[in-house]
Amino acid sequence: MRKLLFGLTFLSVGFLAACGAEESTTSTKVDDNETQTNTEQTEEVKAEASIEVFQETYGVWTDSIDSVWVHYSAEVKNNGEEAASIGDIQVNFEGADGSVLGTDTMLSATPGIIQPGETAYITTSTTLDGYAETDFAKASLNLDFDTVSEEAQLLKADATKLVDLSADEYAYSPYKVTGTIINDSEEKSDDIRIASGLYDAEGKLLGVLEGSLQVSLNPEGKAGFELTYPELPKDISGKATEVKVKVYNWTW
Repeated sequence: MRKLLFGLTFLSVGFLAACGAEESTTSTKVDDNETQTNTEQTEEVKAEASIEVFQETYGVWTDSIDSVWVHYSAEVKNNGEEAASIGDIQVNFEGADGSVLGTDTMLSATPGIIQPGETAYITTSTTLDGYAETDFAKASLNLDFDTVSEEAQLLKADATKLVDLSADEYAYSPYKVTGTIINDSEEKSDDIRIASGLYDAEGKLLGVLEGSLQVSLNPEGKAGFELTYPELPKDISGKATEVKVKVYNWTW
Protein backbone atom coordinates (compact mmCIF):
# COMPACT_ATOMS: atom_id res chain seq x y z
CA MET A 1 0.00 0.00 0.00
CA ARG A 2 2.83 2.38 0.91
CA LYS A 3 4.58 1.57 -2.39
CA LEU A 4 1.36 2.32 -4.26
CA LEU A 5 1.02 5.72 -2.56
CA PHE A 6 4.64 6.55 -3.31
CA GLY A 7 4.11 5.65 -6.97
CA LEU A 8 1.02 7.84 -7.18
CA THR A 9 2.88 10.71 -5.54
CA PHE A 10 5.78 10.34 -7.98
CA LEU A 11 3.37 10.37 -10.94
CA SER A 12 1.63 13.49 -9.59
CA VAL A 13 4.92 15.33 -9.17
CA GLY A 14 5.98 14.33 -12.68
CA PHE A 15 2.65 15.49 -14.12
CA LEU A 16 2.92 18.87 -12.39
CA ALA A 17 6.52 19.28 -13.53
CA ALA A 18 5.51 18.56 -17.10
CA CYS A 19 2.68 21.09 -16.87
CA GLY A 20 5.09 23.59 -15.44
CA ALA A 21 7.52 22.96 -18.26
CA GLU A 22 4.71 23.34 -20.80
CA GLU A 23 3.57 26.61 -19.21
CA SER A 24 7.14 27.84 -19.20
CA THR A 25 7.50 27.03 -22.88
CA THR A 26 4.24 28.84 -23.69
CA SER A 27 5.38 31.86 -21.69
CA THR A 28 8.67 31.93 -23.55
CA LYS A 29 6.84 32.09 -26.89
CA VAL A 30 4.75 35.02 -25.71
CA ASP A 31 7.89 36.83 -24.55
CA ASP A 32 9.54 36.23 -27.93
CA ASN A 33 6.52 37.64 -29.74
CA GLU A 34 6.46 40.67 -27.47
CA THR A 35 10.17 41.23 -28.05
CA GLN A 36 9.69 41.00 -31.80
CA THR A 37 6.78 43.47 -31.69
CA ASN A 38 8.77 45.92 -29.59
CA THR A 39 11.66 45.68 -32.03
CA GLU A 40 9.38 46.45 -34.95
CA GLN A 41 7.94 49.45 -33.10
CA THR A 42 11.44 50.71 -32.37
CA GLU A 43 12.37 50.46 -36.05
CA GLU A 44 9.25 52.44 -37.00
CA VAL A 45 10.15 55.23 -34.60
CA LYS A 46 13.64 55.51 -36.10
CA ALA A 47 12.24 56.28 -39.58
CA GLU A 48 11.62 60.00 -39.13
CA ALA A 49 12.31 63.32 -40.83
CA SER A 50 15.23 65.48 -39.71
CA ILE A 51 15.46 69.11 -40.86
CA GLU A 52 18.77 70.96 -40.66
CA VAL A 53 20.07 74.25 -42.03
CA PHE A 54 22.09 73.38 -45.12
CA GLN A 55 23.16 76.95 -45.95
CA GLU A 56 22.18 80.33 -44.52
CA THR A 57 23.06 83.97 -45.04
CA TYR A 58 22.08 87.30 -43.46
CA GLY A 59 22.89 90.97 -43.84
CA VAL A 60 22.07 94.51 -42.73
CA TRP A 61 21.90 97.87 -44.52
CA THR A 62 20.42 101.36 -44.17
CA ASP A 63 18.12 102.68 -46.90
CA SER A 64 17.76 106.21 -48.30
CA ILE A 65 15.42 107.31 -45.51
CA ASP A 66 17.68 105.91 -42.75
CA SER A 67 15.60 102.83 -42.01
CA VAL A 68 17.71 99.86 -40.86
CA TRP A 69 16.93 96.68 -42.78
CA VAL A 70 17.97 93.10 -42.00
CA HIS A 71 17.74 90.06 -44.24
CA TYR A 72 17.87 86.30 -43.64
CA SER A 73 17.82 83.48 -46.19
CA ALA A 74 18.31 79.75 -45.68
CA GLU A 75 18.35 76.49 -47.59
CA VAL A 76 17.17 73.75 -45.22
CA LYS A 77 17.61 70.04 -45.91
CA ASN A 78 15.75 66.93 -44.85
CA ASN A 79 18.44 64.53 -43.65
CA GLY A 80 15.91 62.01 -42.32
CA GLU A 81 14.30 58.94 -43.83
CA GLU A 82 10.74 60.26 -44.15
CA ALA A 83 9.11 63.35 -45.64
CA ALA A 84 8.79 66.47 -43.46
CA SER A 85 6.00 69.04 -43.38
CA ILE A 86 7.33 72.43 -42.25
CA GLY A 87 5.26 74.19 -39.60
CA ASP A 88 5.95 77.43 -37.73
CA ILE A 89 9.06 79.40 -38.69
CA GLN A 90 10.73 82.20 -36.73
CA VAL A 91 13.84 84.22 -37.54
CA ASN A 92 15.65 86.01 -34.70
CA PHE A 93 17.84 89.02 -35.40
CA GLU A 94 20.45 89.35 -32.64
CA GLY A 95 23.02 91.76 -31.30
CA ALA A 96 26.66 91.03 -30.43
CA ASP A 97 25.67 90.27 -26.81
CA GLY A 98 23.10 87.69 -27.91
CA SER A 99 20.13 89.96 -27.25
CA VAL A 100 17.18 89.84 -29.64
CA LEU A 101 16.82 93.05 -31.65
CA GLY A 102 13.79 91.84 -33.56
CA THR A 103 11.98 88.78 -34.89
CA ASP A 104 10.00 87.78 -37.95
CA THR A 105 7.32 85.09 -38.02
CA MET A 106 4.46 83.95 -40.24
CA LEU A 107 7.02 82.72 -42.75
CA SER A 108 6.81 79.73 -45.07
CA ALA A 109 9.17 77.28 -46.73
CA THR A 110 9.22 76.49 -50.45
CA PRO A 111 8.32 73.70 -50.82
CA GLY A 112 6.35 73.18 -47.60
CA ILE A 113 6.87 69.41 -47.69
CA ILE A 114 10.46 68.20 -48.09
CA GLN A 115 11.31 64.68 -49.22
CA PRO A 116 14.36 62.86 -47.76
CA GLY A 117 17.57 64.31 -49.17
CA GLU A 118 15.80 67.34 -50.67
CA THR A 119 15.95 71.02 -49.69
CA ALA A 120 13.63 74.03 -49.33
CA TYR A 121 14.11 77.80 -49.22
CA ILE A 122 13.18 80.27 -46.48
CA THR A 123 13.62 84.06 -46.79
CA THR A 124 12.63 87.33 -45.15
CA SER A 125 13.62 91.00 -44.88
CA THR A 126 12.35 93.42 -42.25
CA THR A 127 13.26 96.66 -40.50
CA LEU A 128 14.89 97.03 -37.08
CA ASP A 129 13.15 99.88 -35.30
CA GLY A 130 15.15 101.68 -32.64
CA TYR A 131 18.54 100.23 -33.60
CA ALA A 132 21.51 101.28 -35.66
CA GLU A 133 23.08 99.16 -38.41
CA THR A 134 26.09 98.51 -36.15
CA ASP A 135 23.88 96.96 -33.44
CA PHE A 136 23.12 93.91 -35.60
CA ALA A 137 25.45 90.89 -35.36
CA LYS A 138 23.67 87.79 -36.69
CA ALA A 139 20.39 86.01 -37.41
CA SER A 140 19.18 82.55 -36.43
CA LEU A 141 16.37 80.25 -37.49
CA ASN A 142 13.81 78.30 -35.46
CA LEU A 143 11.28 76.01 -37.10
CA ASP A 144 9.14 73.00 -36.32
CA PHE A 145 8.13 70.13 -38.58
CA ASP A 146 6.17 66.89 -38.61
CA THR A 147 7.03 63.57 -40.20
CA VAL A 148 4.46 62.83 -42.93
CA SER A 149 3.86 60.26 -45.66
CA GLU A 150 2.60 62.68 -48.32
CA GLU A 151 4.52 64.42 -51.09
CA ALA A 152 4.46 68.02 -52.30
CA GLN A 153 3.03 68.71 -55.75
CA LEU A 154 6.18 70.03 -57.39
CA LEU A 155 6.12 71.94 -60.67
CA LYS A 156 8.81 72.62 -63.26
CA ALA A 157 10.64 75.93 -63.75
CA ASP A 158 11.88 76.46 -67.29
CA ALA A 159 13.96 79.13 -69.08
CA THR A 160 15.03 80.73 -65.80
CA LYS A 161 17.12 83.87 -66.06
CA LEU A 162 19.09 85.88 -63.49
CA VAL A 163 18.97 89.63 -64.15
CA ASP A 164 21.50 91.90 -62.42
CA LEU A 165 19.87 95.19 -61.39
CA SER A 166 22.86 96.58 -59.50
CA ALA A 167 23.29 99.41 -62.01
CA ASP A 168 19.72 100.61 -61.40
CA GLU A 169 19.76 102.88 -58.36
CA TYR A 170 15.97 102.75 -58.13
CA ALA A 171 15.72 98.94 -58.21
CA TYR A 172 13.98 97.39 -55.23
CA SER A 173 16.43 94.49 -55.20
CA PRO A 174 19.89 93.99 -56.78
CA TYR A 175 18.58 90.98 -58.71
CA LYS A 176 15.52 89.77 -60.56
CA VAL A 177 14.72 86.19 -61.57
CA THR A 178 12.37 85.38 -64.44
CA GLY A 179 11.19 82.21 -66.13
CA THR A 180 8.25 79.96 -66.98
CA ILE A 181 6.32 77.63 -64.68
CA ILE A 182 5.04 74.39 -66.22
CA ASN A 183 2.49 72.21 -64.46
CA ASP A 184 3.90 68.84 -65.46
CA SER A 185 1.79 67.02 -62.86
CA GLU A 186 -1.58 65.35 -63.40
CA GLU A 187 -3.48 67.71 -61.08
CA LYS A 188 -4.59 71.32 -61.31
CA SER A 189 -2.42 73.82 -59.40
CA ASP A 190 -4.21 76.80 -57.89
CA ASP A 191 -1.83 78.15 -55.20
CA ILE A 192 1.62 78.10 -56.75
CA ARG A 193 4.57 79.21 -54.58
CA ILE A 194 8.00 80.01 -56.07
CA ALA A 195 11.43 80.55 -54.48
CA SER A 196 14.78 81.17 -56.09
CA GLY A 197 18.17 80.70 -54.44
CA LEU A 198 20.99 82.97 -55.62
CA TYR A 199 24.53 81.54 -55.48
CA ASP A 200 28.02 82.82 -56.19
CA ALA A 201 30.67 81.03 -58.26
CA GLU A 202 31.68 78.86 -55.30
CA GLY A 203 28.11 77.70 -54.65
CA LYS A 204 27.59 79.90 -51.59
CA LEU A 205 24.02 81.05 -50.93
CA LEU A 206 23.74 84.85 -51.23
CA GLY A 207 19.99 85.27 -50.80
CA VAL A 208 16.56 83.96 -51.73
CA LEU A 209 13.76 85.63 -53.71
CA GLU A 210 10.19 84.37 -53.44
CA GLY A 211 6.73 84.96 -54.88
CA SER A 212 3.60 83.28 -56.20
CA LEU A 213 1.58 82.99 -59.39
CA GLN A 214 -1.67 84.91 -59.60
CA VAL A 215 -3.19 82.33 -61.94
CA SER A 216 -4.05 78.63 -61.74
CA LEU A 217 -2.48 76.04 -64.01
CA ASN A 218 -4.17 72.96 -65.42
CA PRO A 219 -1.97 69.96 -66.27
CA GLU A 220 0.55 70.99 -68.99
CA GLY A 221 -0.37 74.64 -68.37
CA LYS A 222 2.35 77.33 -68.51
CA ALA A 223 2.78 80.80 -67.01
CA GLY A 224 5.61 83.31 -66.73
CA PHE A 225 6.96 84.57 -63.41
CA GLU A 226 9.14 87.38 -62.10
CA LEU A 227 10.75 87.47 -58.64
CA THR A 228 12.11 90.61 -56.96
CA TYR A 229 10.92 90.14 -53.35
CA PRO A 230 12.15 90.51 -50.65
CA GLU A 231 14.68 93.33 -50.75
CA LEU A 232 18.21 91.94 -50.54
CA PRO A 233 21.44 93.49 -49.15
CA LYS A 234 23.13 95.71 -51.71
CA ASP A 235 26.55 94.21 -50.93
CA ILE A 236 25.68 91.02 -52.84
CA SER A 237 25.40 92.99 -56.08
CA GLY A 238 27.51 91.55 -58.87
CA LYS A 239 28.28 88.33 -56.97
CA ALA A 240 25.47 86.00 -58.06
CA THR A 241 26.30 83.69 -60.96
CA GLU A 242 23.77 80.85 -60.53
CA VAL A 243 20.08 80.61 -59.75
CA LYS A 244 18.03 77.59 -58.58
CA VAL A 245 14.23 77.71 -58.61
CA LYS A 246 11.79 75.60 -56.59
CA VAL A 247 8.06 75.60 -57.34
CA TYR A 248 5.19 73.79 -55.64
CA ASN A 249 1.43 73.92 -55.28
CA TRP A 250 0.47 74.71 -51.70
CA THR A 251 -2.42 72.69 -50.27
CA TRP A 252 -4.02 72.25 -46.86
